[in-house]
Amino acid sequence: MTNSPDDPEENLIRLKFGVISGGGGNRIERMASGGFMVFWRGQPVYENGRIKRFQEEDRARVFLERCDTTGKIIH
Repeated sequence: MTNSPDDPEENLIRLKFGVISGGGGNRIERMASGGFMVFWRGQPVYENGRIKRFQEEDRARVFLERCDTTGKIIH
């Protein structure tokens, strides 16, 4: 694997494991139990000691954009 976004093998692995989007260390992943979880700057986001869940990918994306804007994880 070359770790290139243009690498077909890496893209297949990302698709297989449910990675929805990435960039800048941020990513959204589909959860097996339903919904989505986010990683901000490579770290999973928690809320009240549990993984923060989003029912819609768009809401997860907006959350990550807001975190980037403020420079910290928002709650």
